[in-house]
Amino acid sequence: MKSRKYKPPKRYRKRFSFKTSKWGPHIQLGIVVLCVVLLLLFIVYVALPKLLPLIGVDYHAPFVPTPTPAPTAPPTPTPHPMAYFNINEEQQEVMFSDYTSYRWFADPYFYNDKLIFAAGRLIGTDVEMQKLIMYEPDTRVGETLSYAAVNDHLLFPRFNSEWLVYFDAHKNGGGNIMACSMKNGYGEAVLIKEVFTGQPELMLDGKYLAWIERTGSRMDKLFVCDLESRETAVVQMFSNSIYGQSLPSLRDGLLVWADAGDVVDGEEVNSTIYSIAMTQSTVSTFKAPGYVHDPECVDGNWAWLDAHHSEDTKLYYMHSGTQAKVIAEGVVEFGMEADFLAYTKDEALWVYIFETDETYRVTPEHEKAQFLGVSDNKVIWMDVTSRERDIMKFVEIP
Repeated sequence: MKSRKYKPPKRYRKRFSFKTSKWGPHIQLGIVVLCVVLLLLFIVYVALPKLLPLIGVDYHAPFVPTPTPAPTAPPTPTPHPMAYFNINEEQQEVMFSDYTSYRWFADPYFYNDKLIFAAGRLIGTDVEMQKLIMYEPDTRVGETLSYAAVNDHLLFPRFNSEWLVYFDAHKNGGGNIMACSMKNGYGEAVLIKEVFTGQPELMLDGKYLAWIERTGSRMDKLFVCDLESRETAVVQMFSNSIYGQSLPSLRDGLLVWADAGDVVDGEEVNSTIYSIAMTQSTVSTFKAPGYVHDPECVDGNWAWLDAHHSEDTKLYYMHSGTQAKVIAEGVVEFGMEADFLAYTKDEALWVYIFETDETYRVTPEHEKAQFLGVSDNKVIWMDVTSRERDIMKFVEIP
């Protein structure tokens, strides 16, 4: 018989189990804690930042730096319409059917997009401005008004929805201040006041008329008239004073004029600008930094010249509450609207825009201009490049 080899019995190998392991409960607890932490992190850093802003709640997760917002780009300033201004396209010349009958024009004034001016002809060797023309720029129709010159010239016509005024002047000075009601068409011309010396320029605002008149060899007076009642009052007297040659301004119910200021060591060092509202009785004053000539005020903007139209005359501008500054030198004439100053210098016409503090040339380079006035947001001038006839032009400032 073959002998059998002895084989030792197989040992039983027990499988590893977390439950039976002494580390099992700790590992299970760690997994549970890890899951809870991950869930909380998901809620805090993912869910809440996305959901809370949807209901208007501003939420930032802890320990996460608040993002710095990107700086807002500064807005590009919108250029003023004057930056694109083309004088050759925008200017208009006054032309009408009887244009060849009248070769001389003067004292234009715009109101409500209508233009009134004096028109004249050569009579003998003298030009006599004996007609008033009411001009429609859109249709280029000029209506000759029926008012006739009793004296030699019709000067300084002004009008609004209530009144039309003009000065019926003698050649050598003096004449009649006339007014016509416009409430029911062109009314009859009535005498407001007879003037014996000079040719006062008229300022019309609503029912009020203002002017400075020479009433004696050394006396000038600032008059204001209520055209409805025809009552006239003297607001200021200038005795042997150069301020009697300074024009007043009457705009938006505010009368403005200049008079003497402070005197130091026998010399006047500045001027005083006076103003009074037509509905009040209180006179306001302002001491200007120097001499003042022809002051104007429109909507809180003030302007004046510092000399009598000399080659070195400076044009000053000031907004209420700010310091006056020089806009230009060598200014001959100027006029003002609510948004700009217009003036002539070096035989050219310029416009200074308040909003942008910028100056623009209005007339073409080759053209010589004589300033005629500013009204109804329009600048009016005479093209004097050639003096064969009067060429009156205007442009509306955008």
